[in-house]
Formats: sequence, C-alpha cells, structure tokens
Amino acid sequence: MNWRRLKPGYWVLIGVIVLLFIIRLMLPAIVKGYVNRKLNELPGYTGHVNDIDIHLIRGAYAIDGLVLRKKTDPPKYPFLKIEHTDLSLEWKAIFKGRLVGEVIMNEPAIHILAETADISKEPAKEHWTRTLKALMPMTINRLQVNGGRIAYMDFAAKPDINLHIQNMQLTALNLANVEKNGEALPSTVSLTGTSIGNGKLKADMKINVLKEIPDFRLSGQLTTVKLTSLNDFIEAKGKIDVEKGTLDMYSELEAKSGKFNGYVKPFIKGVKVLNWKKDVKKKGGIFQAAKEAVVGLFVKAVQNPKTKKIATKVPISGNLNNPETSGWQTFVGVLRNAFIKAFTQGIDGTIN
Repeated sequence: MNWRRLKPGYWVLIGVIVLLFIIRLMLPAIVKGYVNRKLNELPGYTGHVNDIDIHLIRGAYAIDGLVLRKKTDPPKYPFLKIEHTDLSLEWKAIFKGRLVGEVIMNEPAIHILAETADISKEPAKEHWTRTLKALMPMTINRLQVNGGRIAYMDFAAKPDINLHIQNMQLTALNLANVEKNGEALPSTVSLTGTSIGNGKLKADMKINVLKEIPDFRLSGQLTTVKLTSLNDFIEAKGKIDVEKGTLDMYSELEAKSGKFNGYVKPFIKGVKVLNWKKDVKKKGGIFQAAKEAVVGLFVKAVQNPKTKKIATKVPISGNLNNPETSGWQTFVGVLRNAFIKAFTQGIDGTIN
C-alpha cells in the first residue's frame, strides 16, 4: 500500500484513531491521579486507590483497592476500605430518558474507632459531596454492596470492645427516582448481615434521597445474638460475665421534614451470669462470683415467667433542621447513643 497516495481525509481519520488510542492508554493514570488528589483533600483524612480501569464501550470504570483513613487512625484499621468498586451506566434508565449510573461495591469495610469517632470533628457535608463526586461523577440510581463489614472498636475500654456485622448485602433501588412511581418515598433499600455472636440482621427502608434532608421510613431487627460473644462489651459496661443468653433487638425509625422519631427495643432471653467454678478463679475471686450470684437472682425476679424475656424500650427523636449543627452529625449521634442506651438498659435490667 502506498501511504503517500492516501487522501488527506484518511490521514485525519488515522490521526484521530491514534490520538484516541493514546488517550485511552493515559486516561486511567490521569483519573487515578485526580481521584487520589481529591481523597487527600478531605479534611482530616488521607486516601488512595491502587488502580483504576476504564471500559469505554460499556460506559464504566472500576476502582481497585480504595482506602480512606482518618489521620489519627492506626494503619491496621482505616475508616474505609473497598476491595473493588464498579461504576457503570444503567442502560435501562437510558431508554427512559435518564443518564444515571449503578454502583457495585465488593467487600467494603468500615472501621469506627471510639477514640477517633468524635462526629463534631468530621468534615462538612460539602467536603464529603466533593469527594463522592470525584469517585462517582454521575447520579447513582442503583447501589449494591456485596460482602460488606462494619466494626466498632474501643481499645480504651477494659477489656477491649470489638463489635462487628459482616457478610452484609445491601441493595438500593430507584435512588434517582427514574421509575417516577409517584410515591413520597420512591426508593427502596434492603439490608441483611451477620453480627458478632451469629446474630441475623435484616432491615428495610423506603426513602426519598432527592430531598435536601431525606424523608425515610425504616424498620430493622437483629436477632439470636449470643450474649457470650458480647462479654467484652458487657464487662466494660457492667463488670460481669454472661454465661449464656440471647439478644434480639428491634427498631423502627421515621423522618419527615427534618424531624425524626422512633424506638429501639431489645429483648434479652435466657440470660445466666454465674458459673461458680469458672468465676471464683477469675480476677475478683469469691467477691465477683458473689456479685454475679446476686445478679442471677435479680434476673429471675424481673424476667417474664411466661416468655423468659427481659425487655426495655428506648425512644429516638431529633431535629435535623438546626442550622447550627450538621443534620447528619445530629442523626448519627442520636442513633448511636440510642442503640447503646437500648442495649445497656437491657443489660442493666439484668445486672443492676
């Protein structure tokens, strides 16, 4: 083939193809540098991604090895770690005239450390928004999480507290209201998981994320948690050991126009707090064993004789409209305190 005889138009076409090829080769490195820069611009945090792969044909890109850590976090426990994230166009939404995306996250892990969990020091909403847009530049309509894990750790407590929920599966649909179903809460979220002590987590939510302060209605339950798996937490709060028993926890929560209310209700069943042979040998000896014997008698006194359950109920309420505070910080703080209070009140009903 005589290249000199090619018409100018062909040379232009060849030039465009070569240019696109070069851009395709360089694009992942460019995007990776941009994302890493944005992660490190989040106040109080550092972050990076190991690799980014771009799939132009299907309108998608993948992120491998995303890590986001608070500057005060130990290296072993970054705030967020995601093994693999895939973001792509949701093609069925395109046929409905909407350009939105779907995200699949594989094995994300969140570590919450008590000593660095001061919500008042968290970045403002605008900072989080900019970071999320760097990672996910399009509006998300569908979100799926596979094999997620969330852990709460307090290494200042005695003994150390390490609580977690793993094997989390989350599916969120119609977040951008592509379906336009006319409902006040058009999006659905479902969540399952397994907690420490082999508890079963199940939650369902209807939500409108398009509002500045989302409205939602949530119901959830965590059942058949073995209390012995929570002994570190119970010892830190009540200074005793639980020999057996199970915990069920139920909650409903609703938010509308910035105001939210609901409850957390734990049920503690079949609890036993005394094993003489084991407890007398522990630190505290006969006096600790005697204390736990009295606790055991109190448990029998307050249990419902028909159901063998001990129950309490903790209300949840708050207002997200206060301009002086972050709505998200207020919500998380109230919710966290309510769940801890609900559990410790349930325990207090058995050990005080």
